[in-house]
Amino acid sequence: MQVQVHYQGLDNSPWMDQFIADRIQKLNRYLSSAGAVQINLKFENKRYITSLAIHNKNQDYAFAGEADNLYGAFSQALDRAVRSLGEHKRMLKDKINRRYTPLKNAVA
Repeated sequence: MQVQVHYQGLDNSPWMDQFIADRIQKLNRYLSSAGAVQINLKFENKRYITSLAIHNKNQDYAFAGEADNLYGAFSQALDRAVRSLGEHKRMLKDKINRRYTPLKNAVA
C-alpha cells in the first residue's frame, strides 16, 4: 500500500508521520497491496481538516474529518474509512456466499 501525506498550514514532524503510519495499518485488511492512500492535513480557521482519498483496484473512496486537534480530525476520517471499507467487504462476502450451496445440502 502506498501512502502520500500532504500538509497545508502545518509543519511536517517525525512524530506525526509515525502516528499516521501506525494508524493507517488498519486499512491493510481492506486494501490490496497495489492500493494507494492520499492524506491531506490542513489547518484552516483554527480547525484541523483531514481528507483521505483511497484508490483500490476498481474503487475510489473519499473521507473527511474535522476537529479542534489534528489527532481527532485524522482519527475521525480514518474511522469513517474503516467502517465504510468493512461494510463493502462484508457485502462482497455475502454476495459470494449466496452463490454457493453448502456441500451437506448438495449431497443430500
